[in-house]
Amino acid sequence: MRYLPFPTDKKIALDSAGKGVLTIQGNVKLVKLADGRIVYRPESGAGSQEITYNTVTNPRGSKVIDITLADGSKVWLNAGSSVTYPVAFVGKERKISIIGEAYFEVTHNAAMPFKVNKGDLEVQVLGTHFNVNAYDDETDINVTLLEGSVNVSKGNASGLLKSGQQAQINSDPLTGSGQVKVVKGVDIEEVMAWKNGRFQFKEIDIQTILRQVARWYDADVVYEGGIPERTFSGEVSRNANFSQLSRILEASKINISIEGRKITVRP
Repeated sequence: MRYLPFPTDKKIALDSAGKGVLTIQGNVKLVKLADGRIVYRPESGAGSQEITYNTVTNPRGSKVIDITLADGSKVWLNAGSSVTYPVAFVGKERKISIIGEAYFEVTHNAAMPFKVNKGDLEVQVLGTHFNVNAYDDETDINVTLLEGSVNVSKGNASGLLKSGQQAQINSDPLTGSGQVKVVKGVDIEEVMAWKNGRFQFKEIDIQTILRQVARWYDADVVYEGGIPERTFSGEVSRNANFSQLSRILEASKINISIEGRKITVRP
């Protein structure tokens, strides 16, 4: 179940909520459209200048959430992810934070930069389209730019991205200091497959694949014995059920068994 918790500990269950106005916060209405999208609609009038934050949490096993923020910027939230943001943007910046993976289409506003944070990582833009993969169980944080330009910084390290480039950020486990590596020629289709309803892999190791599978189907993965060191390529719809996906993986000569939501991988 997907929830939108408020600072007062009030929660709205997004899956079961009917269409229409869900709540009013200050001069902003929270609306659920007929297609399931969540939209913040500012009302006329000055309203309160106090900053109120909401958090949308999309648990493992849930479909992608589509949110329109008060400034018109759009956020798509992958399974096992959350985003925290102001109900209305005031001041000199638009600042939000994420856990997991999200794709952004940011409304241009040169007077109010849009900033996305994960810990001490910051992505700053004026208006553009980009994807942030920042799951806690992944080694790197990847920021991929589809159009425009963004500045990515972590500690004293930074990098400027242009369209089609990706910043790969990792941290020293001892010092916590970051490194920002800019990579060109990224496969945008593979990066954005999750938003477009697909699993898509090109020469990817089985652990990386199964981390994605575990989030989407809310499954637990157990490795018995050695972990296959081969890489795999393939594509399948995210609408495929759990058993269909397991047959595809088994066809790649991986010894997999499934009991409920437990995936066991054997040599």
